[in-house]
Amino acid sequence: GVTVDYIPWDTVDLTPYARPETRALVVESPASQSYEVMDLPTLCRDAHARDLVVIADNTYGSSWLYQPLDLGCDVSVIAGTKYLGGHADVMMGAAAVRGPATAILRKHTHSTGQTLAPDEAYACLRGMRTLPLRLERHAQNGLALANWFQSRAEVQTVLHPGLPGHPGAEIWARDASGCNGLLSVLFAEGFDAEAFVDRLALFSIGSSWGGYESLAMPASPNSGRHFPNPAHDGQMIRFHAGLEHIDDLIADLAASFAAAT
Repeated sequence: GVTVDYIPWDTVDLTPYARPETRALVVESPASQSYEVMDLPTLCRDAHARDLVVIADNTYGSSWLYQPLDLGCDVSVIAGTKYLGGHADVMMGAAAVRGPATAILRKHTHSTGQTLAPDEAYACLRGMRTLPLRLERHAQNGLALANWFQSRAEVQTVLHPGLPGHPGAEIWARDASGCNGLLSVLFAEGFDAEAFVDRLALFSIGSSWGGYESLAMPASPNSGRHFPNPAHDGQMIRFHAGLEHIDDLIADLAASFAAAT
């Protein structure tokens, strides 16, 4: 069978973790919910020296902001349900491949008869035509919200790879062309974060980000993690900044804060 070992996000040397039977390294950068950024070029060099295939979940970068194949990865996987489609109405995924992994994936796809429904292909291709424009607006709104949240006394920490001091922010600035609309907010002790979300009007409660609308969802990045971060304990809300006007989004958040006091 297949066994899986987990490694810390800031690993740059696989020696303590790689075994003779190890075949692949699977990474997600930035990480889900807390957005730590991995040093992919360094990891890929180490992995390839051990004949490992490197597979990256690139849904955050969605191929436009971040190109893992150019950084050394062999497979880049993207959930088309997010920014590629852009309207929260597509069920599909995509894998971009280079090198020897190409033949393996092509054979597997042929053998299992995997196909994409025409409607899904059409909706995703249509969405990709506006991907750069949408991501620019998502990024602007996301960073504006991150900076605004930092000014609030109710907030303990804001997690966003575009903020100075964020874990791996300098790596992201080096390897990527920008951020998307995601951010997570840790609230101060005693603040009722879930009640805060319930009062929001423009932000819907939802988990599948990447559409045009803004979302908020209670999160728990340490739940189920093999290497939890004690600094991330507490009440956390993951936000997705949609395409609405930033003034409207901030007004909605401010009204919810005011109702909570």
